[in-house]
Amino acid sequence: MNLDRLNHWLTLLANIGVLAGIIFLAQEIRQNTQTMQAAAIQESTNIAREQLYFIAGDSEMARIERLGDEDISQLNPDELQRYIYEERAFWLGMQSQFRQWELGFLPDEEWGVWSRIICNDSNFGSAGDQALWEGTKRDLIPEFTAWVESDCELD
Repeated sequence: MNLDRLNHWLTLLANIGVLAGIIFLAQEIRQNTQTMQAAAIQESTNIAREQLYFIAGDSEMARIERLGDEDISQLNPDELQRYIYEERAFWLGMQSQFRQWELGFLPDEEWGVWSRIICNDSNFGSAGDQALWEGTKRDLIPEFTAWVESDCELD
């Protein structure tokens, strides 16, 4: 009889221990998710800052960017190549933001900001921008290009 009672209490304590372990594990997972989201937000901020600092810190590149955005045909071959590289860097960065959001690391609020940046008219405002997109999208993941073309309402 005493052995049955002891077994009953040990089983109860073991179940309480398992329950406490599950609660602890759930908290750790939640904390890890928050840490991953914070890292994704910081990374997205870093991407934006690097892009902006690159243009702001290089007056020649700022001039090329401005000319390319207005009329890509005004660029000489070297300028055009620099413009293409900068645009490709932009799209690779935006694809990274998309993947972070798609994987659940970038919260919807931050993704809303990035989706507005991606779909901004200045990214598709000229025939040159459309041509650059067509050339760049083959190097991007299909899910991202499909999102851009549907959510940004491209023809």
